[in-house]
Amino acid sequence: MVRQEPAAELRIAVSLRTVERAGAHLRQELRAEPRATVRFEMRPGQQLQIDFGERRVAIGDQMEKVFFFVATLGYSRRLYARAFRGER
Repeated sequence: MVRQEPAAELRIAVSLRTVERAGAHLRQELRAEPRATVRFEMRPGQQLQIDFGERRVAIGDQMEKVFFFVATLGYSRRLYARAFRGER
């Protein structure tokens, strides 16, 4: 099917190996994704992960830099997030 679409639309012949090589990186990403997000279990109250970040956002008609604080509980994955205008 993938090989037949370019042949019909563009009137070109595409070998199966060419299609396999073109899609190889997509197959690699699909195989790597489950391994990259291995979840490890925590007991309640055992872990709290804290992250900080910043982003430019529109406030009114001006672009402002906003700083974010995010805390995630390890057991329930519940979030607490708060935005600030400064890091202090």
